[in-house]
Amino acid sequence: MLQKPYTRPEQSASIDLKSFGYQLNRLGSQVTAFVNGSDYAMSKEGRDVCKKMVSCIQKASSYQREASEHLINDQERFFEDEWSKRERALKEQHELETDRIISQLLFEKEQALNSLRTKLQEEKEEAIRGLKTCTICYDEEKNSTLTRCGHTFCENCCLMMFDGDCAMCRADVTGWVRMLSRIRCFGFIYMLVCLL
Repeated sequence: MLQKPYTRPEQSASIDLKSFGYQLNRLGSQVTAFVNGSDYAMSKEGRDVCKKMVSCIQKASSYQREASEHLINDQERFFEDEWSKRERALKEQHELETDRIISQLLFEKEQALNSLRTKLQEEKEEAIRGLKTCTICYDEEKNSTLTRCGHTFCENCCLMMFDGDCAMCRADVTGWVRMLSRIRCFGFIYMLVCLL
């Protein structure tokens, strides 16, 4: 079939997108120009217009590619900034949580130590009370020492054992010495016992 040349110069000078359709193939970015389904062959002016359209579309696609690359770079920077902010926040939260746990453990350790100190102090006081309490009646503190054997009891129990035997060693009880203070008078009591 013979194609007729496109020869109407008055129309070819005013050719625009209304008289030409275009199809953009996204895979190869190729533009195919055609005359609205007619059998006319394009004139030189038509080809020039098509070339200009193709160059404009190629420029537009390059601008679009640059813009999309810029947006992608911006998104990457935004993502990296957000990620670093999140990492900093998580690190701060981890440090705060670590500090809280450490302070909680130190508090619990101090509480346990205080409880242990209190318990040991009570045991010590109980042991001292046991040493100070008379081993016969368990009512009064030891305040008298027998002169012959040196065992200590309360004054009432010493009175009950007078002219009898010591409740601990069965030695004859002939007398006792009253203690003024157990801590200050150990040496003094020892001297009195030795003198008798």
